[in-house]
Amino acid sequence: MQRLLLLLSVLCTLSARPAQIQLAYNLAPAEAQVAIAHAAGIWEGILVSPVPIKVLVNWVPMGNTALGVTFPNGRRDFSGAIIPDTWYATALANALAGTELNPGENDIDIFLNSQTDWYFGTDGNTPAGLQDLVSVALHELGHGLGFVGLAKKTGTQGSFGLLQLSDFAPLFTTFPWPQLDTLPGIFDRFLDHPQDGPLELLENPGDALGGAMTSNQLRWSGAHALEASGGTPVRIYSPGTFALGSSCVHLNESTYPAGNPNELMTPFSSAGNANHWPGPICLGILKDIGWTLAPEVTVRENAWIQVPALHPNPVTDVLHLATSPGGSDPMLVLDAQGQVLRTLRAAPFIDL
Repeated sequence: MQRLLLLLSVLCTLSARPAQIQLAYNLAPAEAQVAIAHAAGIWEGILVSPVPIKVLVNWVPMGNTALGVTFPNGRRDFSGAIIPDTWYATALANALAGTELNPGENDIDIFLNSQTDWYFGTDGNTPAGLQDLVSVALHELGHGLGFVGLAKKTGTQGSFGLLQLSDFAPLFTTFPWPQLDTLPGIFDRFLDHPQDGPLELLENPGDALGGAMTSNQLRWSGAHALEASGGTPVRIYSPGTFALGSSCVHLNESTYPAGNPNELMTPFSSAGNANHWPGPICLGILKDIGWTLAPEVTVRENAWIQVPALHPNPVTDVLHLATSPGGSDPMLVLDAQGQVLRTLRAAPFIDL
């Protein structure tokens, strides 16, 4: 009976194909590649996609302007698109279409700053003064997977779908920059202002849209993210001065500061800090824009589970666990130093 229950759990998991992220590197040192691959592995365990996600990571000097910059390739009006006249990151578009829509092109181009003082370890024990590369790579991959919009502000006018590659010079993309045709991205369609309403309904381009983009009041309207926040408004970064690449495409920094479980997708990263999980609100946002999450991933906060029966403890070979029926949270198996050895989806009975 025990083995049957475990087998059924495995078969249910296999029915949803986990995402596969194919990484290519330009000048990235070997120690950086290990950290970046670790971040990619985290996303692979979260998302479901039948189409491999192709990522090019460029390791280039960027001064003190940014830790990283990401450009997702995009598609619109494809078979499987949830909303017409809307841009989707191709990683998401391919997952929704069930086929590769951009053969021969990367899905994501990432630039990481080679001049940053990086911590290359994967354990999250980032020394003071260093930036945790796993956290930053996880953040940048999140943008490439669809946590990104097409907002821009020129003077008093805000717009969606008027971004040009020249706005980000001297950076570039390996894929052709699309004619965005003044259309929003799927992320943009969930941006909401308490007084002006959904930003997608405002004149584009227009002054009202520009005002909303710099109101410091933007909210996310998607149901899954709201569920993840317990009904508390999900704040989007929209400071009084528009910052291209930061405004309207991140969670609000002051609402989700360092130490908050939702800090990963805020615009700023603190030296000496690490976060190796997207957080429930980010996962809710990804569900809102169309991603399917792996069966063992939920938008609820991770919780420690008291295991009713465990023997022997400590263990050197075979560990027997009996867990509470119906449990949905993952279990972490730690070594004596507190390092994670295995992450388990709890079936009623598990033998390791």
